[in-house]
Amino acid sequence: MTRDGDDERPDSDVVRRPYEVFARVQLSHPELPLVPALDDAPETSVRPQSAILGTDRVFVAGFGGDSAAFEEALADDPTVARPTLVTDLPNRRVYRVELTARGRERLSPLDSAEAYVHDASGTSEGWTVRMELPDREALVRFVRGCRDADIDLGVERITDTDGLERNHGYGLSTEQERILRTAYESGYFDVPRKVSQTDLAEEFDLSTSAVSQHLRRATGELVGNTLLPRDS
Repeated sequence: MTRDGDDERPDSDVVRRPYEVFARVQLSHPELPLVPALDDAPETSVRPQSAILGTDRVFVAGFGGDSAAFEEALADDPTVARPTLVTDLPNRRVYRVELTARGRERLSPLDSAEAYVHDASGTSEGWTVRMELPDREALVRFVRGCRDADIDLGVERITDTDGLERNHGYGLSTEQERILRTAYESGYFDVPRKVSQTDLAEEFDLSTSAVSQHLRRATGELVGNTLLPRDS
């Protein structure tokens, strides 16, 4: 469906700014979202599931520990409001929560750096975040923002997101071969799957987006160089 009049815009109006830096960081502060609840239920960890655009409502999955203790602590957590149990699954419970002003305040460094957060996991120690940033200047803004917000920052990994040199007989990069081989051996291609892209991302300390790109490109190279021989 097309839009009429001024709503139609040429592709050239799209601002193209490929993000250049991937970072994995550890954030620690007693008022980061959900940390107060996790501090009272230290055996539990959480992982965001999704967000509703335009609101401060998020869905998080809680893993391990005493769910009753975590839910009791969640009700008293000043960083979130209106916690609601959405789904009770064998290995996790999914909750809907709304971030309070206190909870949003500690996330300001991510906003100021224009960070694209791929995934995150929270414990009583804080949050581990995998994200992409526009450039090194944005990384500097993020570090300064954490310092200004009194957030303890541990940088575990920083890498550029540009392509890798291809040096494999089937056109695969070394990283693509490694991820593809591990995915196959771990049961990623089994039906049903035994591991997810998130599991592989944690195995290789990459974002889920990076793992997905490696798998797609590696599969494309294998098909192109085996099933579809190319012209010399």
